[in-house]
Amino acid sequence: MAGGPKSLLTACIIFLRVAEANRQKGFICCPCNKCKNQKEYSASRTINFHLFELGFMPSYNCWTSHGEQGVEMEEDEVEDDNIPDFDQYSGFEGNQTGEKKMDADGNDVADDLGQMLQDAKEDCESEKGAHKLDKMLEDHRTSLYPGCEQGHKKLDTTLEFLQWKAKNSNILPEGNKLPETTYEAKKIVCPLGLEVQKIHACPNDCILYRGEEYKNLEACPVCKALWYKIRRDDPGEVDGQLTKKRIPAKVMWYFPIIPRLRRLFRNKGNV
Repeated sequence: MAGGPKSLLTACIIFLRVAEANRQKGFICCPCNKCKNQKEYSASRTINFHLFELGFMPSYNCWTSHGEQGVEMEEDEVEDDNIPDFDQYSGFEGNQTGEKKMDADGNDVADDLGQMLQDAKEDCESEKGAHKLDKMLEDHRTSLYPGCEQGHKKLDTTLEFLQWKAKNSNILPEGNKLPETTYEAKKIVCPLGLEVQKIHACPNDCILYRGEEYKNLEACPVCKALWYKIRRDDPGEVDGQLTKKRIPAKVMWYFPIIPRLRRLFRNKGNV
């Protein structure tokens, strides 16, 4: 489609308004050059991405698959305020390298960022919405870290990470041994952790709940304070019926000194 990104964006907005009003069982046919009305999507944003990247399929002037007769619209109904200056975001403002950022599929990340900013602008009917847009624009201009010479920005870098996560969430087959959590990953990278003991204590520092004399007590024998917290949102525990795991009112962390000294002096250079 001739006319540049702005005219194509205008056409996409007009088309999606018509298509949204004439969804078929919650889905919309995608008329891009690749799908050619053979694929349906529930998210209009996906179709918007396809159209802006691939353009409309040839000779699809009458939107018969999208109920064109259902909504009569003219081009002048699209207000200029709802169409951002897409050129401002096509190269990521402030990118000193002059290179476009691409995702794992080779698509220009600027398309996604421009769509995000457009959606935010269309929702700015209230002061709260305007504040959110200002915050998004601020993140778009904020360098990823002080003195970032590559021109990376906070917003576009975050978007890249989200795209990578969505693309690679199922990169490995089932049964793989890659840790699923950060905690598990740290245990693999650093398995030689030093011992630490957590000992429940009286909230008023009267006693430690350890040893045969105190370890099984429910309350401090000195001040009568319970060793655990009472959850007021748990009626069963208030009535004396334990329904959740008890949380200690106070915990003392004890780091045994002998294992630490042993590791320290294992290296002859520290002796």
